[in-house]
Amino acid sequence: MTTPMNDDEAELARLLAEAAPDPLEREALAESHRQLEKDLLRLADPLPPADFVAAVMAKVEAEPQRVSAGEVRSAVLIAVVGLAASAMAFLRSGASADGVALEFAQGLVAAREVLVGFGSGLAAVWRTAGLPLSVTLAVVVMVTLVGLRRLVAPENSKVVA
Repeated sequence: MTTPMNDDEAELARLLAEAAPDPLEREALAESHRQLEKDLLRLADPLPPADFVAAVMAKVEAEPQRVSAGEVRSAVLIAVVGLAASAMAFLRSGASADGVALEFAQGLVAAREVLVGFGSGLAAVWRTAGLPLSVTLAVVVMVTLVGLRRLVAPENSKVVA
């Protein structure tokens, strides 16, 4: 028997010696192992052709999926039923068009008050604590950038060229 060339062959030789002490049996077992290995290699799926992705994308571009008439009808039906249900709920609550306009105007006034209050509060904080606020904002931005860098390019990933 030839000397093994690497660790796998040494391991195979050791296993064959354990399984078959007779040299003829060992050779027959090694040959059956080689034949099984050849059969397994033939079972491997072939690689797709080099232009496989391009061919699939060409087929996708050539025939875009058409929307069927049944899908359009069901979408229109869903929209109409939703609109009717919302109108019915609106009318049953006792609201009217002028009441909706009044609620909308009150909402805009409240939003304006919130924005003005927020702006005034920010101005007061800036005047009284400009340096601490600037430092805090710089720290927050740096922590965010470091976290984003770790998310996008983890240190443990291998770069494939």
